[in-house]
Amino acid sequence: MTTTLQQRREAERRKYLQLQPRGYGGTNHGRRAITTVLLWQPRFAVDFGCGNNAFIGELRRRGVDGLGVDFANPEADLLVPMHAVPLASGIAEVVTSFDAMEHLLPEDVDPVLTEMKRVATPGGGGGGRFVFSICTRPSRITVEGQNLHATVQPLDWWLERIYRVGHVETVTQYITGTFHA
Repeated sequence: MTTTLQQRREAERRKYLQLQPRGYGGTNHGRRAITTVLLWQPRFAVDFGCGNNAFIGELRRRGVDGLGVDFANPEADLLVPMHAVPLASGIAEVVTSFDAMEHLLPEDVDPVLTEMKRVATPGGGGGGRFVFSICTRPSRITVEGQNLHATVQPLDWWLERIYRVGHVETVTQYITGTFHA
């Protein structure tokens, strides 16, 4: 029996729904990036894979509007998959994703990066910025024997994909840069 990409996506989503009662998605992996994002002075940010939306909540407390996107966590502003975000193009000065992209199926990595670029304001000149954190090792958490990190790849693999949609400025705990115009 052949499993379609949509069936695999739904199987991934079910794993996270099983973890919801245990508080999965409640960690703000972007908390150390708040200062960086505030220095950029965005009016609007979108956090892909937001979990319980703590990062956007912190930005809002500091006067920056934004939306959190997640495919399983009911605390997200938009409960949708990261590859199909129903937002207008070019609305976010900053796009973030903290410890979420490794949870994507390998086939979804490039479409999600393209979607992030689409949602971002055109690159350069204070707009179209991104900040990501990506785990490059298997998760310590499994569901029904399956690892939560569907795409475990070295940093160079991830950077190669990010370079297709943007310019990387720094690689530390976070990967920062601007999307190509």
